[in-house]
Formats: sequence, C-alpha cells, structure tokens
Amino acid sequence: MSKAPAKNEIELQLSETHFFQLLDLIYLGNWMVTACSGVEDEHAQEYTDVEKQMFSHAEPFLEKGPFHTLNSEIMFTEEHEDSLQDIIGEYDNEVFWEALAYRMAKRDVIEQIGPIKEIKNEVFMQIFHREMDYIREFEANGIKRITIPPLQ
Repeated sequence: MSKAPAKNEIELQLSETHFFQLLDLIYLGNWMVTACSGVEDEHAQEYTDVEKQMFSHAEPFLEKGPFHTLNSEIMFTEEHEDSLQDIIGEYDNEVFWEALAYRMAKRDVIEQIGPIKEIKNEVFMQIFHREMDYIREFEANGIKRITIPPLQ
C-alpha cells in the first residue's frame, strides 16, 4: 500500500517517457527563468531548487536515461542538454524576428501618426499590418536590406 502524500503535497504517476519529458520541460522553463536573471535572484533560485528536487527523482534512471551525476547532483548529459539548446535556439530565433518586426512596425506607425498614449484598435491594426510587412521582408531577405546610419 502506498503512503498517502502529506498535506499540501501531491503525488504524480508518470510513465518513464512522460517523466523524462517533464524533466525536459522543467529544464527549459528553468533556463528561461535563469537566463536573464542575476545570480542572487530569489525567484530564479527557487526554480533551480525545484529543478534539483525533480532531478533527484531520476536516480533509478541513471543507467538508461539521459542523465549523469556531478557533485552528487543528477543532471542531463551534455549531449541531451545540447539537444535542448537546439530548441532554445529555435525559440530565440523566432522571438528575435518577431520582436524586431513589432518594434520596427510600432516605430514606423508612431513616426507616421505621432506619439500615442494608448494603442486603440485602429492603431493596433496599422502596427499589425506593418509588422506583417516586416515579417515577410525578414523571411525573404533576413537582415540583408536593413541599414543603420554610421554610428558616431
């Protein structure tokens, strides 16, 4: 008979595959939180602690999963981390182009109509259409046609 979880705790029943996928998601989420935070960021440390706790449950899978130990901590192998970095790279690339298109579109609309206090539907649609123009441009040409005057 299995022990009931303590109050305020939960028990999960996962297949091995789902457990590995959950650890992938935890790694990716923790990477997102800690990538731009400082070493002393309290929330980042809390998420890192949760990640370590979840990885500690991978001990039975050390031999057959994508894990190894370092200083008594269980973590992904370098090869598996590299595969997750590929996902992060794809995400970063997509976010870069979308953010660039949006910021350039918003800049263009503001230059055209003047400062805006709030983005109403009509202005939002102008920004959206201009953003789509930039996205099509970037898909076709990347940064080839972007020019910046010489910096002083």
